[in-house]
Amino acid sequence: MKREQFLAQPEVEAFVAWLVANLPTLTFKLRFKSSKFVPGGLQADVRGFEQVLEHYRWKASWQDSNQSAVDSQTWAETQRSLGQLREWLTSAVNRRDEQQTLQACLQILRWGGVRGAIPFLHRLAAEGELSSYLKKMAVLMSLDGDNDLDDLDALSVERFDSGLTKIHALLDASGSPIYDSRVGAAIGMLYSLFRQQWAGSRKPLLAFPSGGARGSQIRNSRAFLNGLVAPQFSQVSYEKWARWQVRLGWIIRAVLERTDWFAEQGALPARCHAFEASLFMLGYDLRCFDLPLTPDPKKAAAAVEDESEEESERDTGWVPTGHPFSQVIKGYLAFRKTGVPDEKKFFVEWLMTHPRDGKTVTRETAQSYCFAFSIHEFDLFKRPLKELERIAAGGEVGLCAALATDTLQPFTLGDERADVCLVDVLITGRAYQQGLTEKARIDLVMSAGHAGTENAAKTLMALGRNVGMHFGLLDAQYLPTPLFEQFFSGCSLDA
Repeated sequence: MKREQFLAQPEVEAFVAWLVANLPTLTFKLRFKSSKFVPGGLQADVRGFEQVLEHYRWKASWQDSNQSAVDSQTWAETQRSLGQLREWLTSAVNRRDEQQTLQACLQILRWGGVRGAIPFLHRLAAEGELSSYLKKMAVLMSLDGDNDLDDLDALSVERFDSGLTKIHALLDASGSPIYDSRVGAAIGMLYSLFRQQWAGSRKPLLAFPSGGARGSQIRNSRAFLNGLVAPQFSQVSYEKWARWQVRLGWIIRAVLERTDWFAEQGALPARCHAFEASLFMLGYDLRCFDLPLTPDPKKAAAAVEDESEEESERDTGWVPTGHPFSQVIKGYLAFRKTGVPDEKKFFVEWLMTHPRDGKTVTRETAQSYCFAFSIHEFDLFKRPLKELERIAAGGEVGLCAALATDTLQPFTLGDERADVCLVDVLITGRAYQQGLTEKARIDLVMSAGHAGTENAAKTLMALGRNVGMHFGLLDAQYLPTPLFEQFFSGCSLDA
């Protein structure tokens, strides 16, 4: 489907018209807890969507090609910062300079407080294909070209996550939005409100996906009365996520072409980014919508109608899919040495046919063992064999290899629910550090909101112990090591 076809659909046309008519009159109560990204928090009551932008806050820092720090927090500062990153990335890609392209991408991730795409970017750069891949994706994701959504398929989109959406958006010159969990949550909430007022009765056409926050914030419109289900990023394929970025970009441009909103920002692409930045602020917590709706946090994590309570909890807290991390990584190394194609489906089959401790595993269990392999965790599939050997060996060297870095950098706790394995090490280490009994540790994890049940808390700490010991972050008594303190220095789970 191309842009004209998409925007010509009656429901899309109606949604664009609804946004034009309603965004200026909606009111919002922005309530941000103090955090690394918003020091001191934020308390603001806002009337009108355009006015949200003046309250934009995202404290970030990255280093330019001269190793000078570039700091930003307000929207004006962020505009200038992103302008520098955009220029660096575009110039490097156009020159096909793989190392400069990689460095620009890594600094974009640093600005965004995310790291999941780092191994993927390193692999493409090592293969000499990073700049060409980004150029190809730029054509497929352009908002003003003749591109077709169907061309964003499983072959063309190799990876997509909260880091890559930033890279693709900055490389694009037509105003493509950064589509992360906050932006997805905000546009999904607006669409849910539109659907409650629209006379049409057909099945919702625009199921905008989103992802869980790392705190107690709500980012799924299903949490509200009559709210629509927002599919979760963890359940959406890479290519579908990329298509939603393009669809949202088309909608934003259509709205701005009918209005003079954000005119002071400059040309249409700059206005598009201002629109996206306003969505970003609203998506921090959907309770900011000053509407007579009753939020139900227990519903917020549900991404499908029949999702189990256990799966729901994993989307909001730090409860992982339980698995013996260290043994699975070593098993994966053995699998890779067989020469079988490096794909998840083949590794799952290998796990099922290679008993552990004399016990075979079901397909479901084997698939759950791949939890740490996702791009939201350590992104382990398709790693070079030598790199994988270091990861399997563990310790500080293995941790650096897992994080695709030469020297260990302090862990950054982002805004979204990602890096669950490492966060569980942090939670577990701090719990053991207090010298508590097992029951007291479980109670501590539950009272902090990291898990909702005793079994979930046990699963969380089991993974934390396994991952922590494997990488030398925890000792034999599961107490934090000096490496733990170095790696997690300054990390707080309060906000």
